[in-house]
Amino acid sequence: MKRWISIAVLLINVLPIAAQQVPQYTQYVLNMFNINPAVAGSKDCIDVRLGFRKQWLNFPGAPTTGWASVHATLKQKRKPYIRNKHGIGLVAEADDTGPLGYSMLELAYAYHIQVSKGYYTALGLFAGVKQEKFDVGEVTVADYNDPVLDSKGNVLVYPIITPGLWMYNTKFWFGISLHQALKNKINGLGEDSRLTRHLMLTGGYRYRIGKHTSIVPSVLMKYSAGSPLALDVNAQLDWRRTLGLGVTYRNTDAIAFMVKVGFLKFFSLGYSYDITTSKLKVGSSNTHEIILGITPCVPIDPSKRIVSCPIFE
Repeated sequence: MKRWISIAVLLINVLPIAAQQVPQYTQYVLNMFNINPAVAGSKDCIDVRLGFRKQWLNFPGAPTTGWASVHATLKQKRKPYIRNKHGIGLVAEADDTGPLGYSMLELAYAYHIQVSKGYYTALGLFAGVKQEKFDVGEVTVADYNDPVLDSKGNVLVYPIITPGLWMYNTKFWFGISLHQALKNKINGLGEDSRLTRHLMLTGGYRYRIGKHTSIVPSVLMKYSAGSPLALDVNAQLDWRRTLGLGVTYRNTDAIAFMVKVGFLKFFSLGYSYDITTSKLKVGSSNTHEIILGITPCVPIDPSKRIVSCPIFE
């Protein structure tokens, strides 16, 4: 345990807080709003997601992440169909990685523009605060004059800004977002510690292979300075919008298997199991992630429906 804690302390001193600043999601297709603020309002009704992820089970100090999100479309009651629309949302998230961790609260706004029949482009923004945590009592250092021991236990960082672009219709989506765009300085935690920018690009397409069946290939690319390019390639088979089976390959770490089940009309439950393929597999078990979706959408006349992105259907 002390070995990994010592490594974490070294990273704090040498790098700008190199621990997990932006969480990993295996089921990113079910959790796209957390990745891109422009997704807010992409569905006709309120969309709620509750998630929990336990990464690299039994590995000392491995990330544990929990989150809750909600977003919806703003529309007038007597106008179920509108050419352009506004979306709002909120994300609350917490992560612990060894002696390091954070809690974050972000508000989202998005404006969706109908560029042609059935095609939309959305611009969105996350704005919020982030509390960075460091437990000095969990670290062991060789030099007791090490300045890392003077770090504060909790540091509030604000404003956290994430812009995003989202393009979609009923068959495809493409998005780009830049997390922690301001690269905020974290005063009182380590030496010259900063949040790092994380660029995320994602895209996908729904292919019909039958009346009730479709396959959805997608990709998520993540890049931040000082880290290798991370690429998640996913394919999911969907039946009647109620049962989904998928597989993901992540170039830096894992192969994952997923299942999604819809139940009680407005609920869906997604589970993924990551098989670690990196060198971390020697000292850890694999990763579990679960996401509960609640989408109380009532059927409406298709001619009056606001276009929904296929990942939410």
